[in-house]
Amino acid sequence: MYRSGPPSVKAALFSQKNRETLQQLLIQDFQKRQNQALNGKQLDRLERALDHYVEQVYGTQGEQPLPVLNREVLKITAQDFSKYLQRQNVVQVAQAVDQSPTQTVMNQSLYMDTARRFDQLQTDRQEVKALPPPPPDFRVSLDDEEAPSSASLYEMAKKQREAEAQRLLNSGKDAMERIDPGLNKRIQADDLFRSGQLSQNKATDMALANRQSSIQPLDMPLIIPPDGRELAMAALSPLVLVENPGPRGLGDANGNPTTTIPSFLSPQKNNLPQDYIIRQENTVAYKEIENNLFVYSADRDWMKNVSENRYNFSVTFDPGNNGQGYYPQVRVQQKFKNITRIEFVKAILPIEGLDVLIEPTKSVATNITAYQNTVLSLPFVSVNIPELENNNFGSDNFIDRAFSVIQYDQNWQPNLSTSIIDPSSNQTNDSRGFTSLVPRYLKCQKVYAPTPLSTLQRLSISLLRPNGQSVSLMADTFDISGIFAGSNTAFSGTKSLYNQNDGASPGANPYYIFINTSTYFSRFQVNVGDTIQIGNFDFSNNTTRTSQDFTTWINQPSGFLVAGIGNNSSGTYADGPNSVGYANYIIIQAKHLDPTTGSVGLSPYGGVNGSILSYIGTTIAPLASPPRRLINLSRQTQLVFRVITREMDPVAGLRPDNM
Repeated sequence: MYRSGPPSVKAALFSQKNRETLQQLLIQDFQKRQNQALNGKQLDRLERALDHYVEQVYGTQGEQPLPVLNREVLKITAQDFSKYLQRQNVVQVAQAVDQSPTQTVMNQSLYMDTARRFDQLQTDRQEVKALPPPPPDFRVSLDDEEAPSSASLYEMAKKQREAEAQRLLNSGKDAMERIDPGLNKRIQADDLFRSGQLSQNKATDMALANRQSSIQPLDMPLIIPPDGRELAMAALSPLVLVENPGPRGLGDANGNPTTTIPSFLSPQKNNLPQDYIIRQENTVAYKEIENNLFVYSADRDWMKNVSENRYNFSVTFDPGNNGQGYYPQVRVQQKFKNITRIEFVKAILPIEGLDVLIEPTKSVATNITAYQNTVLSLPFVSVNIPELENNNFGSDNFIDRAFSVIQYDQNWQPNLSTSIIDPSSNQTNDSRGFTSLVPRYLKCQKVYAPTPLSTLQRLSISLLRPNGQSVSLMADTFDISGIFAGSNTAFSGTKSLYNQNDGASPGANPYYIFINTSTYFSRFQVNVGDTIQIGNFDFSNNTTRTSQDFTTWINQPSGFLVAGIGNNSSGTYADGPNSVGYANYIIIQAKHLDPTTGSVGLSPYGGVNGSILSYIGTTIAPLASPPRRLINLSRQTQLVFRVITREMDPVAGLRPDNM
């Protein structure tokens, strides 16, 4: 991807002065490394490499300042030229090796038959040893009477050995005499001390052995006579007094005097079960547990957290005793331990208009803003999670940093047609449902091997377009500046179809409630059929039954369906968005009686008809201090992960013979 920078940076980078400076720095650096000057061929190679990488660096990082570009050019050029010099050295060494003499005469062994070749090979393998000298002959010679006798030969050999031994002894003494007298005394003292220490250790060991043999035991075992019944029922044997082996070794007869059967006739005692248990080897076995993780963007603290939206938010894990709403991020109560793999499964995104396109019409006073540039208009969406960078590589660094690249899988739409909307209400049908995006044919996962990840602390999620920008920066939460009854005079006449009441006495109850937002919102951010939830709305003086009933109803967690939107861009209220597709009023229906009873009327707030008009009538009552906000639940995202953890496997330690 080619990124051009400011013209001043480009002119400075490609200037002759900057080029000469970079070339001089590189030449000086490599001359210091080689301790010799570069030749003409090397200088030409360095100049061509510098020109090439100046263009490449500017093409990829043109938006960076000049010092950063120069630093990158020097780094890449130095690496390339170093590899060039290494290749030159390898070629020179190879040429020197090739100059060794070559064999020009054919080897004679190639023309030998198998038997001769084998004999020669065996001969070459045999080790040639020197012949030993012949032994002296001590026999008495019968041929020559003048030859020396065997006894004289023996005496001569003996004298030679004694002379050699004396020579070696004298040489050793001479060497000892040449040593420093002080060092000689030190050696003699060490030998004397070592011999004395050995004799002392032997004497100490002998004394300890004698002392151990003389120690008498503290408890003397009882001497028992032999069983007389054994003498009567077995062969007579000399009476031998034996030591008492104890109750367990005596058996039933000796242990209990009332038993009539002697011990040698009693059955053997059974061993305990633990004597037969086969010990298991000390091996540790693990098993993998698959956990499904669902992350919903609406679970963040949207009352206080205004810096994140449905396409850019963060998730934290293991909040302890603090539940949802204590922190601004999305909180997951589970604490994952020993994580071996994290996989991305899918993302569920709303099909909403990401931008507003204004098209002119023949009527100068009106425009058309119905075109929707949705997420289905994009070829793919990249999921960027810095904590889980994956093995994705692309032509730009946005895909390089993406954990997953997702594409269209399926979508579902609400049953909202134009036939249910009155054309005179100026309302639009812009709700398109949701779509599922998956990493089709891709393996988007982060593997922790060989050591698993101890725990998961945080995930920073960003859904990006192919150009690296966020899918949408439009907010999904809005500040509330006021709430009005639909029966007010500001909405009367032909201004709004929602200016209706039930005509009850003494005061009429409004059929619709108008919510005024602090800022304008796009027609694609809130539309007919969407579900909104209001939070923290309250009056400054909320002491009456009517005000308490209304605040409880307006802040209900189930939310409300949007009946319409409106704007007052021209100074007066009008239903629907303005000419550029924006509005600042959200219309919801008021509280009705239980329809299961057959009632079709409204339920007055506080039980008194028209009492709510003193709070949300033409002049609204003072409101409590902000924040008071609303969120569109129909424009939220959901991401699904699979977290695989490692746990101890107790089943692997069980064996059939231990059960």
